[in-house]
Amino acid sequence: MKTWILVANASEAKLLSTDNLRIGELGLVGEFTHPDSRKKAAELTSDKRGRYQTDLGAHGAFSKNDPKELELEHFAIQLSHELKSGWDQNKFKNLLIVAPAHFYGVLKKHFHVAGGLEETHITKDYTKYTLKELHDSLKEQLFF
Repeated sequence: MKTWILVANASEAKLLSTDNLRIGELGLVGEFTHPDSRKKAAELTSDKRGRYQTDLGAHGAFSKNDPKELELEHFAIQLSHELKSGWDQNKFKNLLIVAPAHFYGVLKKHFHVAGGLEETHITKDYTKYTLKELHDSLKEQLFF
């Protein structure tokens, strides 16, 4: 029974696979980056807020959407499509998502599958770990 492991944060992710996390090796399915999530909000917007004149006086024109949050959402959508595609092709039965709580929530908002998926979540950011460090940390988190 194949398990996929998504290790992600707002700007990078690794998708891994294993047949048995306790004794098996981790295989790399794919790596993903979203550099726009690392940019400052000012770099993501085209210019300053505009102003416009009406009969009632001047008003500021602004968006209530945080540009960094929008980029985080775009990355979560990309990853959820990747997971959905793998699920639809029966590439895994179990899913382990290792991600900070906020990113996990955004990802789950976009990732939906019909029953049968066994999912586990670990609230950590292990994106900088090597495969060996990741494997050891996951075994410690899940089995000890």
